[in-house]
Amino acid sequence: MLILLVTIGAPFTTTLVHADPNDSIPELSTATAVPRCRCLPDQACWPSSDVWSALKDSVDGNLIATFPAARECHDPYYDKVQCDKIQEGYNDDKWRRSTPGALLQTNWETFHGKGCLGTNQTTPCYQGAVPIYTVKATSIAHVQETVRFAFDHNIRLAIKNTGHDFLGRSTAPSSISLWVTAMNDIQVVDKFIPVGAPAQEFQVDVPAVVLGPGAVWGDVYKAVDAHGRIVIGGDHDSVGAVGGFCLGGGHGPLSPRHGLCADNVLQYTVVTADGEVMIANNYLNQELFWALRGGAPGFAAVVEAVYRTHPALENINYFQATLFSNDTESLDKVMRDFYSRHDAWSNDGWSGYAAAKRDVVVIQYFLPDASVEEATSAMQPFLDYARSFPAVAVLDNTVDHYPTFYAMFQARGDAMFGEKAAGINALLGSRLIPRTMFQSDRGVDLLSSTLVKFQEDLIKIWPGAGFLVQFVAGGQVSQGSAEDTSVLPAWRDALLLFIGAIEWDDSTPYETQLEYQRKLTKSVGRLRKITPGGGTYGNEADPNEPNWKRSFFGAANYPRLRSIQKKYDANGLFVCRRCVGSEDWNDDLLCRRGRH
Repeated sequence: MLILLVTIGAPFTTTLVHADPNDSIPELSTATAVPRCRCLPDQACWPSSDVWSALKDSVDGNLIATFPAARECHDPYYDKVQCDKIQEGYNDDKWRRSTPGALLQTNWETFHGKGCLGTNQTTPCYQGAVPIYTVKATSIAHVQETVRFAFDHNIRLAIKNTGHDFLGRSTAPSSISLWVTAMNDIQVVDKFIPVGAPAQEFQVDVPAVVLGPGAVWGDVYKAVDAHGRIVIGGDHDSVGAVGGFCLGGGHGPLSPRHGLCADNVLQYTVVTADGEVMIANNYLNQELFWALRGGAPGFAAVVEAVYRTHPALENINYFQATLFSNDTESLDKVMRDFYSRHDAWSNDGWSGYAAAKRDVVVIQYFLPDASVEEATSAMQPFLDYARSFPAVAVLDNTVDHYPTFYAMFQARGDAMFGEKAAGINALLGSRLIPRTMFQSDRGVDLLSSTLVKFQEDLIKIWPGAGFLVQFVAGGQVSQGSAEDTSVLPAWRDALLLFIGAIEWDDSTPYETQLEYQRKLTKSVGRLRKITPGGGTYGNEADPNEPNWKRSFFGAANYPRLRSIQKKYDANGLFVCRRCVGSEDWNDDLLCRRGRH
């Protein structure tokens, strides 16, 4: 039996309490369905158990009654055997991606601060933002059935692959979840011709990889490497390769070499809000294709993606150095020098990641198609400058040489900075920094001093806070065109993406969590102030980003994206947090604002 307590129109106020999961769902009629709102389990519009059973039959039995991932570690559902398994996997991202009710960051499993977190037997357990049901789709037909069901019954739809999701877009309260992780086919082809393309335009072979929506980057990299190819993907093996990653632009270690993921899409196959299958490429449904290359989720359910592949690298060098100092003034000067070198490093083909805290900085940068001597020589002036400060220690300084990108990824993937912190409560805030800022002393000084204050702000929120430096722009990323993709234009001018992160434990009161969020938004404002008219990467951003339409999509792109979204999803079936069209909905995305 499911008991639902809801306050319609008030954000983050839904609490679900599960009783016996084997009981049927009651058909309550105490509330009247409001047309502008999604149907909820305590309303007469909610499907009966017979209707849910019919859906289960239509998806070949792949309908799952979904509960919070840690449920069996909490009274009154405590089960020692199951709880031991939960404790073993709780902070493992692979366990989380294989569990229908779990997400990478646990705060997105909660609703209005209520959820079922951790493994403390005595803490309350609420359904939170975990969907009521999940369809584990194994075919396009299953996707169609799920989309039609959600549309016909006016139920909130959430789409999930791995749960690597920093904005909470892959879950929703009182929803049905479309879980595509099992649709993970990977096919590497030597010549791909988009559907509808004139044959004469494809006289030259275009190698590609064809992916199901459940594919993850570790498997994709392995597959293309076996064919002597590379593809533009993420920096961690369990990040989904098809959904929000590429729809939002998609950056990775090789982006400066070959552009963003969205720049390399050749074709999408999607299921639209009416349950129909549609192909989008440069020859069919071009406006939808444009929107799907950078416009984020919110237009349709992707069931297949085709990405261009590129010839394998000749080799790749992996540079690592750890800088440590208790003298923050000295370390700040070293970091200022570090930032000042990025314009030249970009010209030389470098990319990579760094993580900075007040007393330690870890740098992991990559240089393709060069010798160890060349890579070492390029980094030596910076290391010499760092060592000139007696209070700064340079540790773990190495340059490793690998024959292929995949060989490096296998050896170093777990050490690279990416979405790996699983089973914690966390939020991000970020900003793209334009290349021009790195081309003058004044710009570097302004950036460096701002980052010092930004970091101090974060530490006041969470003492362990720091920020990431993602050297994933410049090079070929700057060559993309707004005519070809809907990628945020600020990407084309950027060189680095800075990301601040905060965390909190499960015992933190909800009002305190909200205060942390407000402080995070305010602190990121320091970076917004020095980059007027810029923006950020919407997949790794503050979910409370002010002026999010401009910051995530760009002032020039948004009106066109909005028009396309209205055309293909007028009823907002695919609405998600800070996605195109979400301004029509209240904060919990369950009711439309005003008159609709």
